[in-house]
Amino acid sequence: MKKLRPLLLAWAAGLAIWLLLGCASLAKTAWHARQGLAATQSLSLEDFTPVGIEPYDAGEEGPWYISTDGDAQLLWQGDAYLNTVWLFIEHESPPQAVMLYWKTPGQADFSPRQSVYGTLTAPDVYTFDLGGVRVSEVRIDPDSQGGVVTRLDGVVFNPDQWPLAAFVPGRGAALLLLLAPPAALAAACQLRRALGALLKKDDETK
Repeated sequence: MKKLRPLLLAWAAGLAIWLLLGCASLAKTAWHARQGLAATQSLSLEDFTPVGIEPYDAGEEGPWYISTDGDAQLLWQGDAYLNTVWLFIEHESPPQAVMLYWKTPGQADFSPRQSVYGTLTAPDVYTFDLGGVRVSEVRIDPDSQGGVVTRLDGVVFNPDQWPLAAFVPGRGAALLLLLAPPAALAAACQLRRALGALLKKDDETK
């Protein structure tokens, strides 16, 4: 048990940092909510400007569309503070990557550094975790190849979720919380040994 104590302390420190980040996220969201920027918004296809997309008659209730190239886009302009975005969409064939890009106020062009892949969290539901950012424009890439027949069932900005969801890590964050503290502990131990060896060598040369 004594040998495990440093590892347990490292995990406890990682958990404490995660909780502090969660509290900071809640505080930022509350501040933006008072400005009227963090409200839940339910959007339809009419709220977006489609690029590389054409209407498609699938013989079923829609709206259905087909991507005409490998860079289909749904563009939204406005002013909002986003933590999470849900995309309700049905693909008739594999869409490859489903992504969301955003611009911040005053930004001219989209950047790959401001993008996130959609995670399929339920049948025909993709979740984008932006982590809390103020946006002036959102671009959703519903597929990354031409000829994909798709039905858009809606987009939700800042879905109404359990308030403590800010403290629940996703799969990536959970893996980071599990692996980062041991890695940091190992790096600290290696640094301590290296410094110890350096000091010992320095003493021997005196």
